[in-house]
Amino acid sequence: MYKTAFIFDDVCVTPERQIGIHSHPQWELSHVVCGGGTRSIGDKSEPMVEGEVILIPPNIPHVWHFNPEITDKNGCIANITIFFDDNLLESLAVLLPEMKNSIDQIRMLTHAISYSGEILDDITAILHSMRGKTAEARLPYMFRLIMLMSHTKCSNSVGYNNQLTRMEQRLERIRTFCACNYARSISLDEIARYVGMNKSAFCTFMKRQTGKTFSEYMNEHRLKRAVERIKNTDDNIAEIAFSVGFANVTYFNRLFRAKYGCSPTAYRY
Repeated sequence: MYKTAFIFDDVCVTPERQIGIHSHPQWELSHVVCGGGTRSIGDKSEPMVEGEVILIPPNIPHVWHFNPEITDKNGCIANITIFFDDNLLESLAVLLPEMKNSIDQIRMLTHAISYSGEILDDITAILHSMRGKTAEARLPYMFRLIMLMSHTKCSNSVGYNNQLTRMEQRLERIRTFCACNYARSISLDEIARYVGMNKSAFCTFMKRQTGKTFSEYMNEHRLKRAVERIKNTDDNIAEIAFSVGFANVTYFNRLFRAKYGCSPTAYRY
């Protein structure tokens, strides 16, 4: 079986067949078609209602507890779930620059969210439209879903990852911020303020936890993004260097050669 860009899971089962608490490295978009009860996501447990749509970032523990008295006429509950890797979002941001801002809004999330209003209605309609389609036919729907999922202001927080230590939470915030802002200049003051530290403490934290300065960490991330563009586009090397946040092509070439053992042009061919 070939690998797909995302998994579309449309299930109708009895309440007791729902799996227990779990986490996974994929993003999860979950829609309760039929049923009710309680959901627990990270540090929150709340009532779960029919029709809701939840987006859960990777590695946050979660479980749905369905009430056996709230089912369809056959005693079943139903939900539609889409699973997708963060790599899908990264690749789309490179291949389709028009989607980058929307993708960045999604990737900045560090907590699960529940959608509301028109965005909830639009996401629900698309999920139902994807039923019965082939994997190929679902692709344009997925692009539209990503654009809708980026409307994070039309949402409520429904759970943070309570398994992460404070240090891990800070590292995750740094990783997320860099992944979404690597194409522009980021000052030490800005990133330190974002994670709630003064500049001196932030520099010490980065060196202790990653073994790198923030500049080294950021440049490593930018080089990875550059490699993706070299592999997947025909853009010239200077354009790629500028697009991933390097202001000087000579400096970019020097760092690239030091990390990969060849020039960017040689790497492409």
